[in-house]
Amino acid sequence: MGNGLNAPPRERSLTLYLAAFAAALAVPLLVVAGLFAWSFTAGERARLEEIAAGRNDEIIKQIDRLLTTRLAILEALATSPAIDAADFDRFDVQARSLAGMGIEIRLRRLDGQLVVDTGVPKGQALPQWPMLAPMNEAIASGQPVFSDLFVSRGNGRFAVSIFVPVLRDGTSRYLISTIFDPSVFSRAMVDRGITAPYFSSLADRAGLIIARSERHEETLGRPLPGFARAVGESGHWTGVNPQGVRVSAFYRRSQVSGWLMTVGVDQAVLNASLTRSLIWLFGIAGALLVASVGLATLILRRLTSATAAMTEAAGALARGQLTVAPRTGIQEINQAGDAFAQASIKLHVQATALARANRELEQRVEQRTEELRESEERYRLLAENASDLIILRNVAGKIFYASPSSLKLLGFTPAEMLEVTPSTMVHPDDWVRVDAINRAIGEGDELGYSIHRLRHKAGHWVWIQAAYSRLSGVGPDQPNIMVIVRDDTERQQHEMRLNQSNEALRQFSAIVSHDLQAPLRHINMFSDMLKLKVEQSDAEAAGYATHIMASVERMQRLIRSLIAYTQVAYATVRADEVPLKRVVDDAMALVAADLRDSGGEVKVSRLPVVTGDADLLCRLFQNLLANALKYRSDAAPVIHIRARPAGQFWELFVEDNGIGIDPQYRDRIFEIFRRLHKDESRYSGMGLGLALGKRIVESHGGEIWLDTDYSPGACFRFTLPRAKGPHA
Repeated sequence: MGNGLNAPPRERSLTLYLAAFAAALAVPLLVVAGLFAWSFTAGERARLEEIAAGRNDEIIKQIDRLLTTRLAILEALATSPAIDAADFDRFDVQARSLAGMGIEIRLRRLDGQLVVDTGVPKGQALPQWPMLAPMNEAIASGQPVFSDLFVSRGNGRFAVSIFVPVLRDGTSRYLISTIFDPSVFSRAMVDRGITAPYFSSLADRAGLIIARSERHEETLGRPLPGFARAVGESGHWTGVNPQGVRVSAFYRRSQVSGWLMTVGVDQAVLNASLTRSLIWLFGIAGALLVASVGLATLILRRLTSATAAMTEAAGALARGQLTVAPRTGIQEINQAGDAFAQASIKLHVQATALARANRELEQRVEQRTEELRESEERYRLLAENASDLIILRNVAGKIFYASPSSLKLLGFTPAEMLEVTPSTMVHPDDWVRVDAINRAIGEGDELGYSIHRLRHKAGHWVWIQAAYSRLSGVGPDQPNIMVIVRDDTERQQHEMRLNQSNEALRQFSAIVSHDLQAPLRHINMFSDMLKLKVEQSDAEAAGYATHIMASVERMQRLIRSLIAYTQVAYATVRADEVPLKRVVDDAMALVAADLRDSGGEVKVSRLPVVTGDADLLCRLFQNLLANALKYRSDAAPVIHIRARPAGQFWELFVEDNGIGIDPQYRDRIFEIFRRLHKDESRYSGMGLGLALGKRIVESHGGEIWLDTDYSPGACFRFTLPRAKGPHA
């Protein structure tokens, strides 16, 4: 019994303990590294696919804006009195005024005979070509038609067109059209940044490629792979693109033309992050395994050697003495325990351990020094190879460093940049604003941003974007401000061309409106005179004169509506903080008479503060309220206005209990001059209110749509951006 209680614990080799220690050290780190690699791979894949989907939406919206603008021009030209008077020379002059915008116009009779073609020199004989299927479709339906890809009979090249019938009394008289070179859409894709690893394609309704971001000319007119799987308005598919690259693609159909826009990202790029993560993971696993085994082997070898030495020394010193050694569960430590009784051996072990720790500390210092050197080298390579110009300077303007890209951007070498000062480089018109940002950074602001002009060494001015950041912990006489400079010339030129294009459109609308007003006034005046002269002797002729005057009055209302739409469509939108409650109150005051006559009621829930133009938003709510009061049912109108948050936007609801709108017309109701009710005696108006409302919402960066699930009555929903101030 006593012998059993005093039995020593079971002994195990130190090697077993060290192996367990190595596993306990390596396995958790390997698991954590694996989880991190998997998370990084999933996040990188999601990021690339999100970029592809976002760019797809941006490009299709840009293409729809281009098509809508061209369609509006054709519809405006279709109303020209020169067509009614068969004055095709005058119409040719009007159409050729658009040549500066790169727009070619063709007017043909219903038998295919061209009467105006701005794409050929004036006076050249024009051919008579057979009518194409989309031309006949536009004539039969009385609606604009966007064609699929076809080969132009004029130059034998691929093209797409918009065909708009010229309607008189509901009957097609002529056909007006414009043609697009598919490269226009290819350039739009490239301008939106669609480059490898991203690919984009625009296909017509038959699945033929209209434009590509890469190898456009090679793939033009070829079937788009995966087109049959593009079901519905938008979605995602995985497959091989026309270049044979396997991609993960997102598609969306144009709401204007019905064409299909796809943007895909190279699957190899998506999988590259997984490959890198696996390589990194196996590398870490191998390093951990080697380090663990090496550390265990080193500790085992040194402890075994030290134990043997200490045992031998302790035996020599303790020879002839009785020493009770401690008993443990580790065989090697039990052997060394006989020698630990001696103080000299303990001091020797401590000295050995201190020397080993000192060597390890020196190794760690050397390793850290090497890591710092490699880090400095990476940052130097980054700065010297970046396409953007990187400048380090202080608040006083002294430049301490400029990256080599200064030569490409400004014509100055990095050494020459050290001698220039901001006041001599910045354009005089921009200096006050740039100097204010510089002073704000010097007074403690962490960040700053500006767009201004810098003088090139050759003497001309270069538009740039500059991002300033303050470097903490650096004195005022040292480089304590970093400036990242990016070339902005191309974007500025694009904005200038866009402004010129908008101005041309405004001038076109004004000229058309002015040219139409004068002859209409003469027609109205002479019709009135004719009526007065013949109403006693010829009642039928007087009736004709009355009909002419009524038609002239309607035409004048159309022109005034066109002017009103143009004023809103091209108005400069302010970005103020606008309380919607005040805007709705102003709109209700403008429709107060109609509201009182109908016995209606407007219920307004709590409304937020948004960013926008108060005058335009007041007109938006006025049109929606007037629309609800006009199309009311037999019951007294009840209109409810409310809002709810939607990310960076507010979603607004304008609901009524009127006669409602058939869901099949949810898109057509927003078209300019589009009326669902032909009886103007009961429902007056020109079909402009909802078109203006849509333009106002879109000019604020929002969207407007008809809620087709709402009943009874109609519900219009739209989004407006949140205010950025404390009221947001």
